[in-house]
Amino acid sequence: MNHFGRRVTAWIRVKRERHTIRFFLTILAGVVVFYSGLFYLFMPWLEGRHVSAWASFYWTINRLTTTGEQPPSLAYNAPALQALSILVQVSGLAFFFAAFPLAILPALERRLRGAPAMLYPDMQDHIVICGYSPVVESLIDELAVSSRPFRVLDNDMELVRNLQRQGIPALFGDPTEEEDLALAGVEKARYIIANREDEEDNAKIVLSASARSDAKIFALIDDLDHAHYFKYAGASEVLSPKRLLGVYLAEKATASSRRELFGANELAAGYLVVELPVYPGSPFDGLTLRESRIPERSGASIVGIWHRGKLELEPGPDSQMSAENVLVAVGRRDQLLELQELTRTIEVPELAVERHFVIAGFGDVGRAVSEVLAAQGISSTVIEPREKSGEYIHGDATDEVVLRLAKIDEASTLIVASHIDRDNIFTTLVARKINPDLHILARANTADSTDKLYRAGADFVFSLSTVAAQMLAEMLVGDTVFTLAEGLKVLTVPVGRRLAGKTIGRTRIRTRTGCTVIAVIAADGNLQTNPKIDFRLTAGATIVVLGYSAQVAAFKRRFS
Repeated sequence: MNHFGRRVTAWIRVKRERHTIRFFLTILAGVVVFYSGLFYLFMPWLEGRHVSAWASFYWTINRLTTTGEQPPSLAYNAPALQALSILVQVSGLAFFFAAFPLAILPALERRLRGAPAMLYPDMQDHIVICGYSPVVESLIDELAVSSRPFRVLDNDMELVRNLQRQGIPALFGDPTEEEDLALAGVEKARYIIANREDEEDNAKIVLSASARSDAKIFALIDDLDHAHYFKYAGASEVLSPKRLLGVYLAEKATASSRRELFGANELAAGYLVVELPVYPGSPFDGLTLRESRIPERSGASIVGIWHRGKLELEPGPDSQMSAENVLVAVGRRDQLLELQELTRTIEVPELAVERHFVIAGFGDVGRAVSEVLAAQGISSTVIEPREKSGEYIHGDATDEVVLRLAKIDEASTLIVASHIDRDNIFTTLVARKINPDLHILARANTADSTDKLYRAGADFVFSLSTVAAQMLAEMLVGDTVFTLAEGLKVLTVPVGRRLAGKTIGRTRIRTRTGCTVIAVIAADGNLQTNPKIDFRLTAGATIVVLGYSAQVAAFKRRFS
């Protein structure tokens, strides 16, 4: 069978599985029309009597249901019509005694019980995600703006149905079973992600998948001490989302003391975009953009300012900066490094010895933070309510007495890493009251807590699922899309024929997609940030837009 034939067959299989009732009713309607047409044509030819279309339809229904009712006006003696009558009755028996109980009734039962469809057209070079979790939810958000196809395989029936209602390609099956992995197409997959809560299940997935596929297999686990077992089973990469977040928090917290641009992403032609916090004691603390003279002093440009979780786009000369702000800056590496120096506390080298970090929570995330800080020679005090080994303050970080015991009033940075959001919010609130100049980075375990943590006084809030998904997506797709804080995506694309020669206002990018143009890099390397609506886009230039996942996806569909 050629490629077209295989695609048609796959399409029929999908429609039959996902819409069983509609599929068989359509077949039944076609059969009724076909037999009615034959009877309508045969009666005048074989019996010499014309019948109406309605009479032909009535006769066909009687024969299909084998009721035996037949008015004298439809009587016939021709053998061909008698054979047609037998054929119609056999078809009716086949439908009501075979198709109806074997296909339609199970389909109705699946509708009532929630069993999802299981078949999709063939894919290749796709990602098979075994097991759903908050990390996978965020990963799907990342993959939505990528061209890489994916499937989710999970044995939670209701979950799969909900995913399918959202248009997410999800399959109902057990990821630890080879047959269900084959259903997800692991043989043709590019990547396989083992993401079950139970590590033994993940090991089974790795073993089964490696036996059937040459795909690169990622195993997501909590305890990296078990990583070598997954390597033995055939995993290409073993990752711990909690450790990824801990390392990210520590690197982000210590970026101000190192001459490097942590979290910077390249746009094009040597230009980077990076988020730089303004620290207490910075020359910019309390100034407006006009007063700071950032372009003259560093050469970099400001395209946005975070105000405790709220992004101010296209900031004007009178936009205010303070120690609670994070600048979104675009420029060359040397320009951004110069700007970073200006956002730091002037006395950073001297204070590095006297001040220290406080870590609230010493689970997997807090332990990873502590290890990174120790490797950099930075002192830290750990607060943990549970019994742990090592040196730490045993107590509740939401208690003001415990925080003062950890010398929070003398600390430069607090990293709030508990797995309980309520505790993280109260710890942030109390610490901010004690030390207004404290730099606070907080962990959010649910999306609902992010805004509350910012209102409590956090400078940065990071979600476990979001950070892990962003890092995983970068490994999987390496797209020209990357993520800033709060899930905002930055997309860099060449100016194509749909945009070339038009002004930004005429393209209506913001009204059509929701994205904002934050920069345009001309073919000669000249950078224009926050371009006005009358700025004309030219062929060969590169356009940089910012928006959420759905907005960036809409931009790619319409303009890329």
